[in-house]
Amino acid sequence: MRAEIIAVGTELLLGEVLNTNAHYLSSRCAELGIDVYHHITVGDNFARLCETLSVGRERSDLLLVTGGLGPTADDISREATAAAWGRPLVTDPDLLDRIRTYFCNRTVEMTANNESQAQMPEGAIALENHRGTAPGFYLADDVGSVACLPGPPGELRAMFEEALLPLLRSRDLIPETRLFSREILTAGIGESTVADKLADLIDAQTQPTIALYSGTGTVRVRLTTRAADAEEANETFVALQGEIGRRIGEYIYGYDGDSLSASVGRDLRERGLTIALAESCTGGSLSGMLTDAAGASDYFLGAIVSYSNAAKEDLLGVPQSLMIEWGAVSEPVAGAMAEGARDVLGADIGISVTGVAGPGGGTEEKPVGTVCFGFSGPWGTETEGHFFTGDRAGVRRRSAIYALVGLRRRLSRSS
Repeated sequence: MRAEIIAVGTELLLGEVLNTNAHYLSSRCAELGIDVYHHITVGDNFARLCETLSVGRERSDLLLVTGGLGPTADDISREATAAAWGRPLVTDPDLLDRIRTYFCNRTVEMTANNESQAQMPEGAIALENHRGTAPGFYLADDVGSVACLPGPPGELRAMFEEALLPLLRSRDLIPETRLFSREILTAGIGESTVADKLADLIDAQTQPTIALYSGTGTVRVRLTTRAADAEEANETFVALQGEIGRRIGEYIYGYDGDSLSASVGRDLRERGLTIALAESCTGGSLSGMLTDAAGASDYFLGAIVSYSNAAKEDLLGVPQSLMIEWGAVSEPVAGAMAEGARDVLGADIGISVTGVAGPGGGTEEKPVGTVCFGFSGPWGTETEGHFFTGDRAGVRRRSAIYALVGLRRRLSRSS
């Protein structure tokens, strides 16, 4: 079944309200095997909404319309849908009684314009609203179908689950197969490099399909297939997932809902190792990321946020002469910071980050985005220098992610 989602409301176009309804409906449709091909947002304009509905009616099997069912003059979804389907609006006496009862039970006076909410296109099936006054409706003919749902997210979700979904199932409109996805999560490798290494697989994709999604310092490889159940989908994923693992396995830290911090935490726990951090430019965000994983107290001993040179010297024991000779943002200082964190907190591993996050502070020799890392552990002390693009927040986040990637690589190497 081909579907499209039409969100009605000028406030959405102005950016005053986030369109969470479209996100919810798309997610549910994907779970149900309904293919959503279009997202449309249209303001409270009768002519434009009629045009949008007419176009959607010709190209999609099901239109999911959200909003515009209230009692005011700018609530035009009923009228526009009736016009697009060539049906008159009629008042449903049962709906009118329910609306009156709703107001009576709440001892609130019902105004005349609330009666308009009992109107529907002729031949439509009412969708009951247990959380508000605006009922929805479902209308179908030989060309296509439309479901008009209220705008408030709580009302929409309840109506979709309790009224529309059972109706679609009763009419055998829910596909027997649905979409399943498997996400292969990577870090420490760029999207273009992943694309290059998987180019022939992407070019030849059928089932499953392959899609790449780049995040800050991470890349998700999403495999998607249509199947009757999870077991059948997993059988489809196995061979392709294995081939992708052979090509970029060193960068894969998990699947689906895994996090990089949880993956690193598992590695530390399995090896019985503890870790301490020395942070400068990341200002504690690496500690926050590492402790996002439940049970981090098993391996994380603490962190020293040594932002100033004096703190690096006094708290971590970094020689002042080293900072004078090389500068605070340098691999020698990063190495000394990592060793200092390891010694002061008594950890098996020490990691440090020192850099220029910006927007100021950069020089020709060390521009904004220059970051140095220290990794001190059973393998000795190693340092790396990198350059990250982006604004201050982006440089800091990429730095924290890379520190975890560097640690994970060393743990894998020493296993």
